Amino acid sequence: MKQSLGLLEVSGLALAINCADIMAKAASITLVGLEKTNGSGWTVIKITGDVASVQSAIITGASFAGLQNGLVAHKVIARPGEGILSRAAYAGSVPMKEAAQQPETEVAVEESAPEKNPADRGVICNLCLDPACSRQKGDPRSLCLHSGK
Repeated sequence: MKQSLGLLEVSGLALAINCADIMAKAASITLVGLEKTNGSGWTVIKITGDVASVQSAIITGASFAGLQNGLVAHKVIARPGEGILSRAAYAGSVPMKEAAQQPETEVAVEESAPEKNPADRGVICNLCLDPACSRQKGDPRSLCLHSGK
């Protein structure tokens, strides 16, 4: 059976977690991850499953988020093209399996050496798309090289 992709964008992490819980209880779906998006603490919930289950879960989550005045957007992509589902959980998202494995009392901190070339890090400024810009996705807009233009 072909998988489908469901996206639900809500305002706030707490609401996103509540919606993910309600959607998982409403239908047989797989939570792919949560991703913080730009603006006002918006969070995207990514789910997969068969078409009917994903549609049912997204409708349930969207109605709950709407009742909480936190619904931003929702979309179901039935039977997406090849490669879409494999890229749905890219590096910017937090997969649910990894998030569940981390203990709640410990904070995982990764130490990395400072990179010499900003283009080597793979994530560039999503405002100007200039590889020389030191701003990363999620940083304040004022850090962009082209913020005054």
